[in-house]
Amino acid sequence: MTRELVGVIVICIGLVFSLAGVVILYAYKGFYIKAAATSLIDSAGFILIVIGIIIYSGWDLISLKVFFLLLFAMILNPLSNHYIVKGAYRSGFKDDISD
Repeated sequence: MTRELVGVIVICIGLVFSLAGVVILYAYKGFYIKAAATSLIDSAGFILIVIGIIIYSGWDLISLKVFFLLLFAMILNPLSNHYIVKGAYRSGFKDDISD
């Protein structure tokens, strides 16, 4: 019972982080600021949600697969965001704030 409760709490904290990422999309004006902030918050939200799922379900073969999914996402999410921003910068994209 306590394992499920801890799992649900961690999942809810991850959802709060993810919803904060949506709010940040409207709070900031510059592309580069939005990209950096949402990447960090979405990564944190996803990590917490997946850890909550692992805690909720207990440690078994499926949790091990979900853990490998977590490792894969922890590598690819920042990397993909980096290349999106790098491509925008190299193409000469300038938003109103970065002048």
